[in-house]
Amino acid sequence: MPKIVALGKVAKKQGFRVGDTVMSFDGHCMRDTLDYLYYDNESRFDVVVEREGKRKTIRVRKRAEDSLEMEFDGEMKPVRCKNKCVFCFVDQLPRGMRDTLYVKDDDYRYSFISGSYVTFTNINEEDVERIIRLKLSPLYVSVHAFTDSVRRSLVTNPATEKLIDTMRTLGAHGIKMHTQLVIVPGINDGEELEKSIRGLHSVEGVETVAVVPVGLTAHRKGLREIRCATKEESLATVRLTERLNGEFGGFCWCSDEYYIKAGLSPREYSYYGDFEQIENGVGLFAEFFDNVAYDLSRNGNLALGAKLGFVTGVDFAPYLEKLMTELDGKIGTSSKVFGIINNFFGKTITVAGLVTAGDIVAQTDATGLDAVVVPDNMLREFGDVFLDNVTVKEVSEKLGVPVITVAHNGSDFVSALAAHFAAEEL
Repeated sequence: MPKIVALGKVAKKQGFRVGDTVMSFDGHCMRDTLDYLYYDNESRFDVVVEREGKRKTIRVRKRAEDSLEMEFDGEMKPVRCKNKCVFCFVDQLPRGMRDTLYVKDDDYRYSFISGSYVTFTNINEEDVERIIRLKLSPLYVSVHAFTDSVRRSLVTNPATEKLIDTMRTLGAHGIKMHTQLVIVPGINDGEELEKSIRGLHSVEGVETVAVVPVGLTAHRKGLREIRCATKEESLATVRLTERLNGEFGGFCWCSDEYYIKAGLSPREYSYYGDFEQIENGVGLFAEFFDNVAYDLSRNGNLALGAKLGFVTGVDFAPYLEKLMTELDGKIGTSSKVFGIINNFFGKTITVAGLVTAGDIVAQTDATGLDAVVVPDNMLREFGDVFLDNVTVKEVSEKLGVPVITVAHNGSDFVSALAAHFAAEEL
């Protein structure tokens, strides 16, 4: 059970002490921090704590907006995935990457906290009751196919056959869900894709569907043979999804990657609604250009006088080149875009977020440049380490120029450059 290691004035006034072990809230066993976070927003509840070997009931009476400001020992370790999905990206990773990247998690708690996708194959009735009771909404669900037998062929876990029933139960109790379909050609595309989108639209609580192409690396030895979609198949998937999106008034979208594979440009900003599926690459291009335009309007005309190299994935490189052609004159830069071919994972991987330091160093000629710019989604969240365990500083040293990190959504694209060169002048 979690033990209190820090608390605020309100908690002290209620009678809590550092060192108390929290046993339950309103008769429900405390499993992790989510229990505390739920009740911390309530005004009246009972907490059982264990103190010096004895149990004590504390009747909390406070204003709902006043936090107890409690902190607990230990950490909430993610529940491991029990599936063997035919397209699992972790199974396709080469050696030499950050250790955490090899951990396969499938935890509804982190789906609520950080938006990670889960399959519900490892939850029981008690978990479902807890999700409903604590109002853990929205959740992000990997569905892949509405037909049980098709989904099982992809997930290879018989427990997946209860997925739709679980989603219906959650939806009936007010839990909102965002879903994704990872498409494997010949298995869950075409008619099955249409059936999946229509089926999900019929499930109460399902808010959105993201249609994403399967990502295959060059490290699939011993894994089931599947393939990427052709240009024609990608175009058919985009057209089908757009047709249903129009029919349902904004419900399902293809990721930007699908548009590129289809030989199309992603859609305009207004097409993507509230961008609920942005982490799936749905509307990422549109958001980027909108944010850059806004950031530029806040910074006015600049005269940075710098020669810059911009690093990105193969998919985005032509679009970034076009942008910089327009932007160079407004901010006083001379730019070169490097669309990095992904030799680390394989050339079929074309997105910026999976570009590694080794490929950047090998393919970026920084001669004559004042700096190289990389998006932050190439790095560990809140860190400075690339997927192949190399730091930004090490890349900078190998290239011989500073490396500037900017937000991958473009929110600080201009201001980060201005801040860097302003600091150099000091």
